[in-house]
Amino acid sequence: MDNTQVISAQDKVEKISKITLWSLIGVSLVVLALFLLVGYDTPYEDNPKQVAPQLTDLLIIWTYILIIGTALASVGAVIYGFVSGGNKSKNEDVGPASKAGLIAWGTFIVSVIIGLIVGFAGKDEMLMINGHGWNDPTDIILTDMSMVSILILTIVTVAATVFSMVTNKK
Repeated sequence: MDNTQVISAQDKVEKISKITLWSLIGVSLVVLALFLLVGYDTPYEDNPKQVAPQLTDLLIIWTYILIIGTALASVGAVIYGFVSGGNKSKNEDVGPASKAGLIAWGTFIVSVIIGLIVGFAGKDEMLMINGHGWNDPTDIILTDMSMVSILILTIVTVAATVFSMVTNKK
């Protein structure tokens, strides 16, 4: 393969990645808009003070699809890395991809720790689920941890995406 074919293959992969990213963002925005705009104010039958959005199932299914797709892509990338033997020799330092992985795992661990701290701080609060009080401290800690972690990771992801788009001059 000559150099022009390599550049062409890299351009194709980059183009497919961008199309996939923007398609997933577009579908996610449509699903979120449907969730918020279609029947969001529907009162919950058991407690009319609570709302029961009609398209909650759609949002949950789309979230599951994204999680499963991400897990499959991650496992596939790891398997591909092992099968291909990687691209670095034994004498090279950790490359940018490895550093990005360390940063990603570090951000995840820090977000979980912050979530646990917030969860332990609010363990005496009551959790309201569909109008019913839930007072199990373990569930409250895990719920707070998950919510705070999701919030932190979402903010970091958006910031990294914006930074990447701004700094990439191609």
